[in-house]
Amino acid sequence: MKHIHFIGIGGTGLSAIARVLLERGYTVSGSDREASPLFNAISKAGALTFLGHAADQINGAELVIRSSAIPEDNPEVTAARALGIPVLKRSDFLEELTRHKKTLAVAGTHGKTTTTAMLVWILDQLNLKPSFILGGLVNQLNCNAQAGSGPYFVIEADEYDKMFLGLSPKIAVITNIEHDHPDCFPTPVIYQDAFKAFLKKVRPDGCALICCDDPGARRLMEEMISEDIKLWGYGSHTETNYQAKDIVYTNGTP
Repeated sequence: MKHIHFIGIGGTGLSAIARVLLERGYTVSGSDREASPLFNAISKAGALTFLGHAADQINGAELVIRSSAIPEDNPEVTAARALGIPVLKRSDFLEELTRHKKTLAVAGTHGKTTTTAMLVWILDQLNLKPSFILGGLVNQLNCNAQAGSGPYFVIEADEYDKMFLGLSPKIAVITNIEHDHPDCFPTPVIYQDAFKAFLKKVRPDGCALICCDDPGARRLMEEMISEDIKLWGYGSHTETNYQAKDIVYTNGTP
């Protein structure tokens, strides 16, 4: 499979996946309703892009990946199904994208992009050449995605539409949990249950790092302690496995 078409290629998630595939040598095409900065950037990176949606724009594609915002009656989705071309959502493709890599997945209501970028920068400075996808730019690298040659794939694990359940991480990080996205998770319990399901996707030889400073994340750890998952707590509390000490603040920021 060498040609993959994206419907909604100008979005944060799909443009990042498209960039990784381009760097891996795939032929990438895609469409979107408007020329956003990410749409223009992926065009410059080598993707064949189209403004608007039309059936003939999937010509030559062997797989179609669509944004969660794209409806079933989209002309490109309809054409792909008529031709027998598989149509996947982003979450359905993540397992394949991260195959053969040690995946570090960062989840949580807040702080995912910052934490993911920090991990990427650390691995890059250690010359470990990570692959990565996140929802914002790594300022020092001036991009939001990269196909690195090293063993690690660092990914911002978005809970929206249960995207993160498409991952089987070697290491999962949960920064905090506070009820969000009520269109997908009507109640706090349903939201918490999604994170429980995410932890159960951690590989048997892997582990999860959970911020015990956050009440929601700490409660999740307590409720999952009986599961066959290696859980490690981090934070400023003395009872955590990894405790932050000697924290220095500059202008109110550690």
